[in-house]
Amino acid sequence: MMAVSTMKRTARVVVRSGACSTAAVGPSTRLAPSNRAFHASHRRQDETPSPGTPLRAGPGSSHDRSSSSSSRANSASGMSIVNIVIASAAIVIAAPHALDLYGRITGTTPSRSTSSSIPGKLEPYTHHPLPLVLSAYYPDPASASVHKLLHIGLPASLPASGGSETDELKKALRIRSVYIKEPSLVIERAYTPLYDTLPGSYSAALQDASAEERQRLDLLVKRYPDGELGKMLHRAVANPTVPQLEVRGPVDTWSFERDSVAGGAIPERIVMVVGGTGVTPAYQLVTNLFGGPTGGSGKRAMEGGPMIDVVYATQSLENALLLPELHALAANSKDRVTVSLFAEHLAGSPSPSTLSPTQLAALGPTLKASTPSSSSRRSWLPSLFSKASSSLEPKLHLTSSLSPTSTTTIPVYESRITQQHLESLLSPQNGKPIPGRTLILVSGPDGMVEAIAGSKSRDGQSQGSLSGILAKIGCRQEDVFKL
Repeated sequence: MMAVSTMKRTARVVVRSGACSTAAVGPSTRLAPSNRAFHASHRRQDETPSPGTPLRAGPGSSHDRSSSSSSRANSASGMSIVNIVIASAAIVIAAPHALDLYGRITGTTPSRSTSSSIPGKLEPYTHHPLPLVLSAYYPDPASASVHKLLHIGLPASLPASGGSETDELKKALRIRSVYIKEPSLVIERAYTPLYDTLPGSYSAALQDASAEERQRLDLLVKRYPDGELGKMLHRAVANPTVPQLEVRGPVDTWSFERDSVAGGAIPERIVMVVGGTGVTPAYQLVTNLFGGPTGGSGKRAMEGGPMIDVVYATQSLENALLLPELHALAANSKDRVTVSLFAEHLAGSPSPSTLSPTQLAALGPTLKASTPSSSSRRSWLPSLFSKASSSLEPKLHLTSSLSPTSTTTIPVYESRITQQHLESLLSPQNGKPIPGRTLILVSGPDGMVEAIAGSKSRDGQSQGSLSGILAKIGCRQEDVFKL
């Protein structure tokens, strides 16, 4: 009874005085809703008219006022929506004309491009959908192949600039990749574009590129029997209007500024030992320095850039990639780029007259094969990778079929890359040491990389110790990088 009486007195105090409600009820948070209810009840009692006061009716009543306010609010809301729609339509209609007028005044009228690139940005750690503009078999679009050339649309890139010529050259000395995701399996794989058209590019290939070429990624993709990403990309149907490939990047595969000794000078020479589709990083680096195969000023390379030797291993001549383009780059670079091809198998005794259609397709319409003369052949001792009875000498010379006077040649050896060849390539020429520093980049299948330079660490990120052929011939750890 004492508890009930106390509660009743507490309630009466709250009703009479809102200021005492908190003190009477106490600090408990659970009572907060009841506290608010007492206050609301107190306000309602204060607003209730006294018993002798007549209630007003008619247009001035509270009911009519609320109805009138509601009508005005609905009317204003309707007018606001109409105004927004009209304003949006006016902006859409007027914007193109305003941009054209601004372009005429400033002289920067953009061309009406039909490019498939989409708005947005490519980010290193976030996948964004991009459209597949083209998908064609490589090298012959009319013949099915395990290789496909893909064009992926992306926002246009302009050549980056800033700093001294030396700084720009150092920034061009890099190889960049993108990662493509397989959505259903949530796996991704890195692919190296043929040309660095990615944001922030310092590539010389952009200098002479068209607007369309700057708005796409060119990828060569091989389909492996157990490679889910390659299968997905080969199945993908090109549609410039539908973003369908999940892409992130760019990511530096190799960067001179990042991966070289701090304060190191620009190398005089870069030797790229590559195999299979690992030729694409070498191709990108060459185009970064010398421009594309159809032109390119090569300005950066001619002003202090390194010479590049591409030592390219492939299973057979028909599996070799980018031979016409590599030959054109070597011809345009004025002896600053050399290419050698090592094919493990050449059917029979190859001669220009016995090349198969697939071998001729790898050469393309711009290359022809010839048998080297006896005076131009170079013999090498057999290595642990070649058959004991074989002598390493070029079986074919690939030259231009369009320019008979061109002296640029790609020698084709029937062998794997040998210790003797690398030793000769890296040794002093005519008894004179090669001036400056030589960097060696290795890219290809794991077995090849391990044989040439040793395997990378288990995490796949750090370089691991140097071993293999390059360690045997005395190369230094800091001069070798495994991609």
